[in-house]
Amino acid sequence: MLGGVSNQGVFARTRTFKTSLTKADVGKAVAMVGNNEVGLGDDGATFVGKLVRVEKDGVGTVECFGNVKVPYAGSLSLGKPVVVDGTGKVKDAGTGVNGRGFAAVVDTTASTVEVEL
Repeated sequence: MLGGVSNQGVFARTRTFKTSLTKADVGKAVAMVGNNEVGLGDDGATFVGKLVRVEKDGVGTVECFGNVKVPYAGSLSLGKPVVVDGTGKVKDAGTGVNGRGFAAVVDTTASTVEVEL
């Protein structure tokens, strides 16, 4: 991506981050893994958004505001916050953990959830 990674315009629907993920990871849930860098994260890490594009130079575009559809693991409760599971999916944040966003629509057939961020 020409121009690199920047914190300017952070309230757009998408943001750019550094990443070591590949095009095979597009569509997965991501978390912060370094300074301005996203990856699959550790189980229970804060959900940043959905990876929507990866460039050859290691820059990824992430949907991190609005309504984001991602795969999920386990069971989810509508209206509850989510975290990443470390494999590219989100899961219920549970108690005692601050998640990000909330589950707005759960599609059990497709194993996806729409998370309002």
